[in-house]
Amino acid sequence: MIKKIFGFKERKSLENITLNNIQDKMYEIGFNKEFAEEIMIILEKRFNKYGEKEFQEWFNGLHYRVPEELKDELLAIKIYEKHSLLIEEQVKELEKETKLSWVIQTEDLKNINEKARKVQLVIRDRLSGIALDLLT
Repeated sequence: MIKKIFGFKERKSLENITLNNIQDKMYEIGFNKEFAEEIMIILEKRFNKYGEKEFQEWFNGLHYRVPEELKDELLAIKIYEKHSLLIEEQVKELEKETKLSWVIQTEDLKNINEKARKVQLVIRDRLSGIALDLLT
């Protein structure tokens, strides 16, 4: 019975993880329309492929990991080159929030290009933060 109660609460809280809510949160944290749309295209493809429930569980389970679709170093570099001002602004904000340099925050990504590291840092941190916000 306890599992049912906790399972129900978890399911109910996952209901807030919708594409619209995610996009709204992206705008709230300062993503511009073009950057948010690039990320949303990737999220929408995953949503359409796996369905709502599996998408919600996957998004909630990111836990500071980069979505598989964005692990590609060349794609991340392209995103950086298109949105370098936004990425650099977000990196500075993350450094302030965590009191850690972006280099330390991306130690697990040190085998890839600096631009790609910054993009992946911003995306994994911000999407994980959005998931947490939507659960509360």
